[in-house]
Amino acid sequence: MKRWIVLILLALVLGSGSSSAHRMFVGQKINVETYAIFDDGTPANDALVKVYRENATTGLYDLYCEDQADSSGKYALSLPGKGTGNWLIEFSAGGHKEELPIAISDERYDASTAKVVALAMLPMTFLVWRGRRKR
Repeated sequence: MKRWIVLILLALVLGSGSSSAHRMFVGQKINVETYAIFDDGTPANDALVKVYRENATTGLYDLYCEDQADSSGKYALSLPGKGTGNWLIEFSAGGHKEELPIAISDERYDASTAKVVALAMLPMTFLVWRGRRKR
């Protein structure tokens, strides 16, 4: 009886595929929140902020937007689309300038690798179970 249960479970796992009824898409929106402070800990209040986006064709950075940090040195931005690519955020205040590079990848986790590992574990699990049963 137990052997049949194991064989049925194995057949279900091996025969399972993706559903064709409908699909679901998951998107992303990247919000970047940055803070600028001086080395003595005081905030870079009202600092000039320039955001650059790397041009995929030329490899150079193009000015995306120019804004101002708030009184606590905080600057927040919602990146367009998926927000992927290389970004550079530049803060200028009190004669100082600092840059913050940010790289956001569009790579996704491949679930098929997990399926292969799970399928490879089934025979091993069966052998361990069978070995314990013989004792």
